[in-house]
Amino acid sequence: MKHTMIRLMRAALVLLACTLTACATLPHPRPAFTPGATVTTLAATVSVSVRTPDGSTGGNGYLIYRQPDRFHLVMLTPFGTTAMEFFATDDRVTLMLPGKNVAYVGSFADLPAKGGMQGWKMMRQVVDGTPLLVPAERNRTEQVETGGRLTTLTYDGDGLLTRKQAADGEVSYRDYQSIDGVPFPAEIEFSDRQGVRVKMSFEDPDINKPVDDAALTPNLEGMTLLPLAAIKGM
Repeated sequence: MKHTMIRLMRAALVLLACTLTACATLPHPRPAFTPGATVTTLAATVSVSVRTPDGSTGGNGYLIYRQPDRFHLVMLTPFGTTAMEFFATDDRVTLMLPGKNVAYVGSFADLPAKGGMQGWKMMRQVVDGTPLLVPAERNRTEQVETGGRLTTLTYDGDGLLTRKQAADGEVSYRDYQSIDGVPFPAEIEFSDRQGVRVKMSFEDPDINKPVDDAALTPNLEGMTLLPLAAIKGM
């Protein structure tokens, strides 16, 4: 009887081990994506890290985006107060420092070359109209963007966009999730030819919900306005 119990216990342990091993090796099911779904608006908590040849920085905040070219990025201090707000509409840029009551206004071309500020121009590619899911694509394809800019798009075996490459840099998309059927990456990483790398991780993204103009428009009341090029003196 005793030997029988031991054999049964051993068999049960072997069965349990096999079950656990099988569970561990089973692939995660692919999220359900709606064919043709696109991202028109985005609101999400974000974590941002910037690495440049001069050093690195980063922080947490939130991002609001609306196609085709409007976004509002807020970076917070460790205490939860607003450290910086960055607005963009087309080529116009407004960078606000609420703690100093100062706002810098200009174009992307006016951003200082050092300190990682040029990395902010890559933020326009967070969701720039390129389809994130093209089921028919399985490798690389090319497209000519506005101004004749040639871009190479790389799609994985499911037709999800994983990389965009152009002469001035590239964008990588990772860890897709399904938000109401819309594919959206949990992490986007930008890099340019000057050695600037911006990594942005998203939490609790809201996709394709209404976004008011007020959320994308800087409130400059009481602010001292300076040209964006003057930010190098900070």
